[in-house]
Order: sequence, then C-alpha cells, then structure tokens
Amino acid sequence: MRSLVFIIALLLLPGLAFGDNALSRPMTEQTRSKLQKAYSCIKNNQPECARTILSRYMENSTRPHPFGILLYGSLLMEQNQLQEAAQILERGYADFPQCRQIVHNLAVVRYEQKEFTKAGELFLKSCLLTKKPAHNTRYQAATCFFQAKKYAQAYDVTKPLLGLKTVKPDWVRLAAHSLILLKRWPEAERTLIHFLRRSPTEHAYWKLLANIRMQRKHYKKAAAALEIAYRIAQPTALERRTLSQLYLYINAPLLAAHALEGSFTHTPSPKVCDQLAQAYLTAGRTKQALDMLDKAMALEKTPERSLIKGRILYAKRRYPEAIAALRQAVQLNDKTGLANYLLGMIFWEQKQWDEARHWFQSAEKFKHHARHATRAINAINAMEESSRQSNLPFDAS
Repeated sequence: MRSLVFIIALLLLPGLAFGDNALSRPMTEQTRSKLQKAYSCIKNNQPECARTILSRYMENSTRPHPFGILLYGSLLMEQNQLQEAAQILERGYADFPQCRQIVHNLAVVRYEQKEFTKAGELFLKSCLLTKKPAHNTRYQAATCFFQAKKYAQAYDVTKPLLGLKTVKPDWVRLAAHSLILLKRWPEAERTLIHFLRRSPTEHAYWKLLANIRMQRKHYKKAAAALEIAYRIAQPTALERRTLSQLYLYINAPLLAAHALEGSFTHTPSPKVCDQLAQAYLTAGRTKQALDMLDKAMALEKTPERSLIKGRILYAKRRYPEAIAALRQAVQLNDKTGLANYLLGMIFWEQKQWDEARHWFQSAEKFKHHARHATRAINAINAMEESSRQSNLPFDAS
C-alpha cells in the first residue's frame, strides 16, 4: 500500500507551473534553497542531514510550502516514523485540504497505522480530487473500508468500478465478498454473473458463485457453477467429494458418481452445456462452444440452441452448416423469426434469390424482423425487374 507521491525533483526548477493550485503556490528563493539542500542530502543517502534541514524549516514556517510537507512526510515515512509523518501531513492537510498529493500520502500513512476508516476516507478524497480517473485509488479506498469491517461502504465505493469497460477480478472479488458478509445474496450473485459473462474463464469466481447459490439453497444452480469451474481447472479430491455430495443431495446419483471420476469428461446437463457454450463463445473459443451446443442438443433439442448454433456458423460464414442449424430451429418452432431472417440473408449472399425471397417472406410474419425483411424483398423484386427490362439473367444460382 506504500504508494507515496513523490514530486521532489521538480521543486528544484524555478518558475515551474503545476496543475494543482497548492503546488503552484509561489516559493521564495530561501525556501527553494533549503528544500534543494534537503533533497541533495536524500539523494546522497544522508537522510539525517535532510531531516535536520526539514525539521528546522517546518519549525520556522507558519505555513510551509506543500513541497516541503511532501518531502518531509515522505522522508519520515521511509524511516518508518509513522506518527511524526502523520503529524507533518496532517498539518499540510489542514493548510491545503485540496492538495491531492498531501491527501494521498496522508492516506498511506493512516493505512500503515492500521487506521483503515480514516485511510479509506482520505483515499476516496484523493480519488475525487484528480481530474483523471483514479480507479486504483478508489479500489484502495474500498479495501480500507473492507478492512475496517465497513462492508456497505466498501461495496458502495467499489460499485462504480464494476460498470467500467475493463473490470479487474480483484474489484469483483472485493464487491462480492462485501455483499456476502452483508448477506445480500441476490446482489452478490448478480455481481458475479455480470462479471463471468465478460470473463468466463475465471474459474475461482464460478466457485464463489456456487458458494453463494448454496447459501441461497439453490443447489442445482450451485452444482452447475461448480461443473463449469471444474471444466476450466481440474478440481482437488476434496472438491470432487463436495460436488458429489451436492449431487446426492439433489437426487442425482449418476452425476454424483461422475463427480468422483478422474476427469470431467462426461456430458453435463443441457443447462450446464449452455452455460459452458456461452463461456467459450465469450472467450472466443468457437469450436468448444459449438461442441457444447451439440452435446446439449443430443440430450434436449430446443429452437434456442439451434438458433445460437446457426448464428455462430453464420458469423463464421460456414453457410451449409448454418443452413442446417437454422432450418432445424424453424422446424422446432423458433418464435423469434430470426432463424427465418438469417436463412434469407444466407441465400441472399449466395445470390439464390428465390430461396432468399421465400425466407424473407416467412420472416415478415414476425414483428421484430418484418421491416428489414420487407426491404430485402423489395430489393430483390427491384433487381428482378431491372434484369427483366435489360434482358439479362437474374438468378445466378
């Protein structure tokens, strides 16, 4: 946690401007000379010389310059003189409460003193004082509140981080554990599910999700989460026994027996296959995702699974396989109309206009795809009419 802010070398340059108003405060030549000498002592590995100069400077100044405060506070911190460092930085904080560097360094000292609530409040203020996003500082603040056993504050401070485009696993773990200790099980579960959709290969978080589901007495869902975790990383013998007992509890003796086997190579339940397929797909592992969908379909055919498979294959331009999967979705009574529309798109791209028109016409019956399907049909009709007028062949199939 020792992430002290050092701006020491910069103070040697006269007339230098800083974004922080406190650090931009004018400095007399006498003050600059003293701080230069102190800095030279530190650089030459003479900390006691620097300490003598800075101590006198602080005693003789009614309102020391922020650079002097930062330099002296950092020196005391490095010498593990926490109480004295705190006194110096508190003095600076009283004079310059909006100076982010002083606030941040004081937060570090309070953390080292195990005054976690104060440290958390100061880290959070430091975070709010900077113009640029300070995600790591916010996380430090949340960690302090967690160590102070103020779990609601820890979660509230962490929560904004979870909505970012890139979310670090440590942020999720802190948020989830805070919610767990608050016994806010539904929120904890939602937090982990949201994270795992974006980072499906984080097996430790599948196990944490399983623990939360067991607390909620959702044992089947807990077993499904463990199945996924153990397919990503092989379980220990104890973990196998735990899953086996869980399957016995939900009256699934065959799955209980499988859990005790050497590896998780058996076909899991269709729902677990679905979750694994989604996890693989999110991770960009298309082959494994399709394999899981096929395993799920072997156990239970649904239009949803056929449609997902068809969409994957369509995106990969594997048209013959995509056509088979999407036709199956239609046969299984896909109620979205997307299978019909995608079949129209495939035949459009293959310039099989009659087939494309047929599938677009069937897609028109579904409200969500009607407008786009009608546009496609009109385009086909227009091309057909243009071809007729120019006496050129239209259907290239």
